[in-house]
Amino acid sequence: MSYNVSEEWYYYLRGRELILYQLLGGSTNERITQTGILRTRDNELMYPNENIADGLRIEYTALDEPFVKEALETTTGYASGTGIAFGDGTAVMTDSNSGFRTEGRQFEQGDKIRIQGSSSNDGDYTLSSSGTVNAGTLTITGGTFTLETSGERITVTQIPLEDSSPSETSHPNVNQILSLAVVDYVKAMKAESEGDLTSKEYYIREFYSKLGDNEGNKRKMAMSFPAGPYAVR
Repeated sequence: MSYNVSEEWYYYLRGRELILYQLLGGSTNERITQTGILRTRDNELMYPNENIADGLRIEYTALDEPFVKEALETTTGYASGTGIAFGDGTAVMTDSNSGFRTEGRQFEQGDKIRIQGSSSNDGDYTLSSSGTVNAGTLTITGGTFTLETSGERITVTQIPLEDSSPSETSHPNVNQILSLAVVDYVKAMKAESEGDLTSKEYYIREFYSKLGDNEGNKRKMAMSFPAGPYAVR
């Protein structure tokens, strides 16, 4: 599949269908006759001309959880490896590599987690507030696991807890820079309602600036320069 999908692929929601389009950037020549007549396309949308063999991953903010109890930046719990196993009909999962309490990525009681990569236990769970949560064991509440021995590479990630009764201490279910963008937008709308168009234009510019910064943070760039004949290698 194309590598630059974040900039060259677009989607459209039609009911329960997701329609994909691919952008033909620049000038693309396409042969339309046997005699060599070419048709030029420039920045047009078309249906993708390749198969998506391994599925499609879409990242977005879930509208069913608009507010969470903790900032996304503080949900740092993470573990991944082939030593993770699940007990049969129990609420306990284990890691023979003791990776659940790695410094800076440890899980705590009451955390909400997402399991991916298992054969039968993928999903979202909440860690028990009283059960065992240590380097080698995690205990969930409100459910049980299906027996699964270690061997598959399984990933466990901490995700924010939903806040069903939001207050001024709640967090929008977006990252920090987008949260600040929301604040700027609210300020802009407030200034507009008060007839202060100068402040409204200022906050709208700040709003779009933060949106641009957020998109820029997703892109990784690499630069290389030719080394001179006397450069230190």
